[in-house]
Amino acid sequence: MSTAILQPLVAGETVACDETAELPGLDGSPVARVGISPTLLLRLALRRTRGAAVPAEVFGRAGTFFAQAELGGDSAEVHRRRVVAVTGLPDRVVADGLRSVRDGLARLAESTERQLPAPTDDVRWVPRGRTLGVVTPSNHVDPHLTWARALSVGYGVIVRPGTRDPFTPFRLAAALLSAGLPPQCLAVLPGGHDLGERLLGETDLGIVYGGPAAVSRWAENPGVLTRGPGRSAALLDRPLTPEIVEALARSVAADAGVRCANTSVIRTSGDPAEVADALAARLDTLPVRPAADPDAVLPCFSADQAAGLRRTVAELEQAGLRRHSAADGPVPLPDGTCAARPVVLSTTDPAHPAVGTELPFPFVVVAPWSAADGLEPFGRTLVLSIHSEDAGLPLAALAHPQIRRVVVGGAVPWTSGPHLPHDGSLTGFLLEPKALLFGEPLPGEPFSDKESLR
Repeated sequence: MSTAILQPLVAGETVACDETAELPGLDGSPVARVGISPTLLLRLALRRTRGAAVPAEVFGRAGTFFAQAELGGDSAEVHRRRVVAVTGLPDRVVADGLRSVRDGLARLAESTERQLPAPTDDVRWVPRGRTLGVVTPSNHVDPHLTWARALSVGYGVIVRPGTRDPFTPFRLAAALLSAGLPPQCLAVLPGGHDLGERLLGETDLGIVYGGPAAVSRWAENPGVLTRGPGRSAALLDRPLTPEIVEALARSVAADAGVRCANTSVIRTSGDPAEVADALAARLDTLPVRPAADPDAVLPCFSADQAAGLRRTVAELEQAGLRRHSAADGPVPLPDGTCAARPVVLSTTDPAHPAVGTELPFPFVVVAPWSAADGLEPFGRTLVLSIHSEDAGLPLAALAHPQIRRVVVGGAVPWTSGPHLPHDGSLTGFLLEPKALLFGEPLPGEPFSDKESLR
């Protein structure tokens, strides 16, 4: 696999930058050289980038190209290999992500329509701004649908790719342009933290993916949508069964455990140690493979990253949490990388400060819960999966202002559909309603009725 060259893209033109950075794979071998966008290039992108009305079929074609075509000299297979090499995501997770984005692009118009109230003659939904800045993540392919949706409703979009995976936004940009997206709609500017800060500060609206620091930096800014740690949880208030263990294991470890919707906290009315033992026994059976192996289901890390994660787990044990899983984190593989075996911890303290810790692999803390505690112990929770015989709990959770999504029974926490919001409504963030009112037509007006404006 040759070393890729990625340079900034502004309104359909590639801009060669003097400053570049080497992007190595987890094994240390070079995978790409990435042009670092200077501030002046951001200024140019802000001047050139503007939205346009884009036919829905452009996005459908782009999805097919994104998942299957050769773009920028790379086939879909080579693209997957590059992403796997630098992120450690299992090949099957990247492949599933390509297909998921393909399907999402084909349904953009439908999903936008279904997330808005039924249209009326005197109300139109229009963009809240003209430009959107997006700081994208590297943990999964799916989040890139967010900025594609912004393009579909008329925004000019400037993307600062994640530092570990710049390949996915560049491939999606190439697919969109090949499918007929007007070039002035889009810019992709690799760069560091400072570039992302400037981007979010200078576009009309912004979306940022990141850790707690990024979320806290922008959380109070109404013009920036934050997408950070999910702190997704499960509430177990019924006897443990093999089916529940399987559902919990899936919510913790499916998709390599890297989604914000993967469960990282389980609160149970039973014995936390018993639940943790059963869950650890199931998760310990997951195969340990290099990320590029077709059977890999766990994420991989470099030796240095793995050492840091093992230190974190050790510190949690020293803080009083009990480990039930066989491994204390990533384990070495013959190719020099480390596969992150799942870690299951438990505590008898429902208020232990480590409850809510998130790590970038299958990781979960089991803690006690009682009906008297109510839902307050969950705090800010992206998804709450409920296993209970109390029919009132789901609606109570749905009404809780800090719980963003509720899943009952065995459905996976990230179940998607055109009409389903993720963390609130992205469409509701991008668009706002405005009144369009008609009186009796006056002589000489260019239209005689509202039909001419449809």
